[in-house]
This record gives sequence, C-alpha cells and structure tokens, in this order.
Amino acid sequence: MDVLQLRYLIREAIEDTIKQQSVFKIGQKVTTADGDTATITMVEHPFYTVEIESTGTTKSYQFKELAPFVEKEVEPQNEGFLIKENVNVSPGLDFHQKNKLTLLECVYRIGSKAYIDFYAEAKKLLNEGKIVVNELDKEVLKTDIGEYGVFEGQKVALDLPMVNEEIKPATYAGRAVVVHMDGPETNWTVEFVDSGKIVDYADVISNLKFDDDTTPTDYMQRRAAEKDYLEEKKKAKKKKKDPPIGKPKRGGSKAYYVYVRDPKTKRIKKVSFGSGGLRAKINNPKARRAFAARHKCSQKKDRTKASYWSCRLPRYAKALGLGANKNTFW
Repeated sequence: MDVLQLRYLIREAIEDTIKQQSVFKIGQKVTTADGDTATITMVEHPFYTVEIESTGTTKSYQFKELAPFVEKEVEPQNEGFLIKENVNVSPGLDFHQKNKLTLLECVYRIGSKAYIDFYAEAKKLLNEGKIVVNELDKEVLKTDIGEYGVFEGQKVALDLPMVNEEIKPATYAGRAVVVHMDGPETNWTVEFVDSGKIVDYADVISNLKFDDDTTPTDYMQRRAAEKDYLEEKKKAKKKKKDPPIGKPKRGGSKAYYVYVRDPKTKRIKKVSFGSGGLRAKINNPKARRAFAARHKCSQKKDRTKASYWSCRLPRYAKALGLGANKNTFW
C-alpha cells in the first residue's frame, strides 16, 4: 500500500468517526487517485471536476479519490558552476568547471596558497559577472575567504584555520609542486600545482628537487639542527608559553575548546563550543546545510564567539578526530 492510498483510508476513517466530510474548493490543488496533480474547477460534493496539470484535460472524481496536494522536497543537484564564454581562468578553476565540481569542493589543500588564490579568483570573477555559481557557493564567496588580514603582527588568511606549517616549492619530474611540511617528515604531503592533486611525500621523494637546489636529506639535516637550537633557546628563556592560538581541541566544558586572542583587550580567551551530537551529523551534507542556514554561518566572523567555531567545525575535522577536513560551513 502506497502513502497516497493510506492517506485516503485514514481520512475516510476519521470522517466516518466524526460523521462529517470536508470539501475541496474551486482553485485548490489536489492529487488524484491516479497520482496526477490537478486543480479543482467545479464542485458538486461528493463529485469534483479537475483539470490535470500535466495534460490540461478535465476529469471527474469522487471526493474519496482526491487528496490535498503536498509539495515534495527536491534535493538540489550538484552541477558545478558556469564560466561564461571567452573568459580566461586559471587551470584550477577550469579543472573544477570541466569536472562539474562546485567551489565548495575545492581540490586544493585547505589553507594552501593555491587554495586561497582559487577563492580570490572566484570572488573577482563573480563580482565581474563572468561566472555563475549556486546559492551555497555564493554565500561562501560573501565571506572573507580568499583574502588576507593581520593577526598578532603576522599576515594570515581570513576565514580559515590558522595552519602552522612550512611550505616549500619544488619540482617532480618537471612538474611544479609544493611540499607541505606539517610536523615530522612522515606527515609531509606534496601538492601538484597544475591539478591540485595531493600525494604522500614518501611516494615521490626519489625524484623530488627543491627550488633552492637542496635535497630532502640536506633539508632534514638543516631542519634538525635548527630544531635543536630552538629547543636550547627555549629552555634558556624558561618563559611561560602561551597556549596554542586558533587551534581547536577536544574536551572542556563542552565538546571542544579553542584559545583566541581578543582583538580589543589583547588577552587570550578560551572559547568552548559544540556538542556531542555534532559528530554524528558532520558527514551528512543535508544536515550541514540546514545547520549553516539556521545559524546564519556566513555572517559569523567574530573569532571570540562559540558560534564562529561551531559553524566552521568541519574545517577542523582532522584535528578533532572527526575524519577528513571539509571545506564547508556546518
């Protein structure tokens, strides 16, 4: 038994119980027992004449063969974005357009220069009317993503996690790459500039050459020496260290917490945010869109507020043990 038939039976049972029948009105939209959408054109209860929407023909039905029309929710399709004719774009934007990827599905590593340049270019082209994007992409481009600001005297990318890593240009088999030196060598990754593809450092180390003509081995030796020097310098100072700024952690009074520096008082503040229920929904695109719309995430720009970090939770998923980072609002 389908939903429409069940609806008819329930309504009939209710009407038999209260000994009263409801009626449809002229102009009201209904669904027929055949599954067609129609509009009431004449009423002689319990008989009704309707005009079938798909064919324009008229047909008569008894009251029990009709039900009020209910609009079905249609999940929007991912169709990427449109670049208008004769518009020159970077290989990155061209790659996304040809593969029908939305701007939110950026293949570049979150926080990398290529990633920031990608959104800066998209914002410029949208403002010039040279590309057409969907509503969700448009909301993201209204934020500060793709732009830079100054935080604690340093140039930082806005509306992004603050990444503490070293980036070094190199070549691999004649192709330009960028080596992301995040933590120990086993965590390094290599990003191909022309395609945005990211591979493990260990997979390409044999043919990798840094632009300053040093080898990975030379670099590691120099880095180890610099690390030892900094450790000794740190011990000599014996100064209390500030907690890590802008790096969310698990725990605290809520599910997560993060330390930020209040731009007004210049003091470090601990911000607790999130709840245990977020973990179950972070991989559900529909739930993320609903959360972002309900909490107006595109308008949350104050890093000292819990709402700012809750809205951007998917961008810190890896550090919080929630899976891969996702380039999206909640």
